[in-house]
Amino acid sequence: MFGLNVPDMFEFVLLLVEHFPSIAALNLLAVCAPGLSTRKRVMGILLIPAFLAILIGTTYLGSHEDAKAKGYDMSLPSLREKLETYMIDGKGNLDEILESGKYAPTFGVHEIAYAANDLLTHTIFHFDSHNAGNIPVAYNKGNDWFRATLGEPMVYTSAIYKTGKESLVEAQNYKLDYVADAIELKKGDRVLDIGCGWGRLVKHFTEKYQADVTGITLSESQREYAMELNGDNGAKVILQDAMLMHLNPQLNAKKFDKIVSLEMAEHVGIRRYQEFLKKVHAMLDDDGVFYFQVAGLRRSWQYEDLVWGLFMGEHVFPGADASCPLGWVSTHLERAGFEIQRVNNLGTHYSRTLSMWLEEWRVAKAEMVEAYGANAWFRWEVFLAWSTRIAREGSSTVFMFTLTKHGQTPRRVKTQSHIHPQQEYGIAE
Repeated sequence: MFGLNVPDMFEFVLLLVEHFPSIAALNLLAVCAPGLSTRKRVMGILLIPAFLAILIGTTYLGSHEDAKAKGYDMSLPSLREKLETYMIDGKGNLDEILESGKYAPTFGVHEIAYAANDLLTHTIFHFDSHNAGNIPVAYNKGNDWFRATLGEPMVYTSAIYKTGKESLVEAQNYKLDYVADAIELKKGDRVLDIGCGWGRLVKHFTEKYQADVTGITLSESQREYAMELNGDNGAKVILQDAMLMHLNPQLNAKKFDKIVSLEMAEHVGIRRYQEFLKKVHAMLDDDGVFYFQVAGLRRSWQYEDLVWGLFMGEHVFPGADASCPLGWVSTHLERAGFEIQRVNNLGTHYSRTLSMWLEEWRVAKAEMVEAYGANAWFRWEVFLAWSTRIAREGSSTVFMFTLTKHGQTPRRVKTQSHIHPQQEYGIAE
């Protein structure tokens, strides 16, 4: 196969993004070294751009060579090209396009344009201003949009299916109770929900478990919905960038007994992942528990994984580049001072959840097309259907971590004594 394979490429990208400031500084020092010729200085300045160009070119050629080796008919459109056409005219059967194996998942013009225009800037630098711009794009589409996707629960994270026969409401409530059990939630616990969405977990923990819950979100429409959902139950929902939460006196008057973050950390970025986790560690009581649920990609990427991931970054979750392999996430958690007590892979449950969201979206087609237009509806349908496949295949998954602070022996003992759930979860009334 031509050049780098995809897993090698992924390792190079992670290395570059995580250590870009140091790499750039060393490059600058080398370029400014005395005695260098003009030619060598120019070569040094162009080193990083040339590396990125080689990386992109190698991926393009490698994906096409891989597709030919697998017997794809290269006269047909690529998978992404076929889906782009479908999003414009809606012609054809989407499930057949995705599952037929006819269209090669090659890295092409759409991916290169996105990488050059947006992805590299957000991934390498990932400023707070990026969060301020990206989160509203992803979550301020309209609460009616998300009701048509998520159904009555309005929970934008993977559900858990105990039998596989649950309704979406039952499976999401089961998940919320699972999280409560994982952190051993009890009456009066101070809980911080980072990335609280539309406030369903905040409401569930406040009303069923009588906890003192604070949720934070960077989406104005989510906060408005969450405030209405929780009414006067005593819960707090704050409009807050998670990367700046350590500066908010409302969140730092006292440490939290329990912190939860469900499928939000993808947005903090690869380069700032460690920074985020250290902020969480500092805000958690020494006897506290942190439940961390995060989307992740397999380390041995296939080209479809890459093409899907770039589609997601462009059309669904801009700037959410920190969906990384289990080992990478685990290493960062441990570096931040956490001990992993439990970790589970929720991937097939995630696929089932996405499939049920897809059903909700298709039922609401007429209403959503009238409100937002056909192209927007088809684009979201592609996201849900393609993601259902990706999660089923293992290209993308969801990891569920139960974490305590390193060196806190009493808490370590209590949490490890709680490996087996102490109750059979019921459906919230």
